[in-house]
Amino acid sequence: MNDGGFKEGAKAALPIVLGYLPVGIAFGVLARKAGLTSLEVGLMSLFVYAGASQFIVVEMISKGFVWFPIVLTTFFVNLRHLLMSSTVSLYFNKNSIRALGLLSSQLTDESFAVAMSNTSKIANRPRYLFGLQLTSHVAWVSGSVGGALFGPLIKSSGYGLPFALPALFICLLMLQLKSRTHLWVMGLAGIFSVFFKWAFPGNGYIILTTLLASGIGMAIEMVKEKK
Repeated sequence: MNDGGFKEGAKAALPIVLGYLPVGIAFGVLARKAGLTSLEVGLMSLFVYAGASQFIVVEMISKGFVWFPIVLTTFFVNLRHLLMSSTVSLYFNKNSIRALGLLSSQLTDESFAVAMSNTSKIANRPRYLFGLQLTSHVAWVSGSVGGALFGPLIKSSGYGLPFALPALFICLLMLQLKSRTHLWVMGLAGIFSVFFKWAFPGNGYIILTTLLASGIGMAIEMVKEKK
């Protein structure tokens, strides 16, 4: 990874940092209530680094689940990363497998959303994307450890921490709405998500919605190009 852009990527992570800190604090608080130590909370955020999965894992631990269903659940919840990493890889066709492996290990929904909001900044610029991702990761670990250490002093319901993650996704979504097509795909994705969530148990609705909505978006763009 010999090009520049790390500092630029770190600056681009600011919206994610502002979201990850309160969400990380909320996770730290809940993890301590489930019986994890501050060290365990920090290590989970450092090595697992998957917000939705970590919240689910904490809930399963609190209910006494053994390791196998926890690992299996985490695997299925994170299947969406196959789609995200496949998309990101298209912009790094001149980089080594080692660089791609490092970037994929840091990929999250939020860093993906920011990266895709302006793909010209990430195209074959691994340092830019790594700066974006590493800064976000530091914020997540810091928030998690902070919540674990000072959780007993925080009344999470009184500060709206449970809404921090949805609020972050809404903000990141707004950054990507640049045309009527985006608005149509957003609306359809919302409708599909609600329907699939109702029709199918578990988190499979995320993959189904992503495939269907993105497929429709690509079809619309192809029709536009032909015209």
